[in-house]
Amino acid sequence: MSTPCVLVIAGLDPSGEAGLLADAEAIRAVGARPFGVATALTVQTTRAARKFEPVSPALVVEMAHALLLEEDVRAVKIGMIADSKIAKAVRELLRPRKDLAVVVDPVLQASSGLLLFKGNLKDARESYLMLAHGALLTPNIPEAEVLLEGPADAQKLLPKGPRAVLLKGGHLPGDPVDVFAEGTHLERFSAPRINVKARGTGCRLASAIAGGLALGVPLREAIVAAREVVRRHLRTHN
Repeated sequence: MSTPCVLVIAGLDPSGEAGLLADAEAIRAVGARPFGVATALTVQTTRAARKFEPVSPALVVEMAHALLLEEDVRAVKIGMIADSKIAKAVRELLRPRKDLAVVVDPVLQASSGLLLFKGNLKDARESYLMLAHGALLTPNIPEAEVLLEGPADAQKLLPKGPRAVLLKGGHLPGDPVDVFAEGTHLERFSAPRINVKARGTGCRLASAIAGGLALGVPLREAIVAAREVVRRHLRTHN
């Protein structure tokens, strides 16, 4: 049998700290096979993001469609979407594929402060919420505040369309607490903070979850395993 595959639709970070290269590492770490479709080409180093240019929506869809048509893709991870035209094109492509598990990690701003979306925050908010309909949504605290236009709250994001929400708490002081909400179920995951500077932890977490879902792992167990993938990466990060 072929190895279950994850289609990642995200930006290309040449440094490998975040984006498609980091996504691929995380997916392989859980035993699935990654495929990558670039939505944007970025100028980044291991320290900061400097600029980006979106790929044409038609080319993004053509790349993704070819892989969906010919490969054993069982899950999709969506990261940096770059602009609203790409978001709409990807949504139309995935709409008929109800069999695919989808994880949406809303990438709004780089750690260096660069806005990673062509347009305004309203356009970005609408684009990511559209893509997250029926999916697992994995925002960090600042991203959730943009999506909600108010305080971050995992449960308050559910009425906006996602199947489930994993609200990442790494931006808050102290040991990070991630909040998982699905239906009426609410659960908190906590672990001691690993004090290293690293980019792309959100990319890796969402991609590792998608890898687990591609392998048929239940959502909660996929989240637990993905958190350990990220923590292992941080413990060995230089």
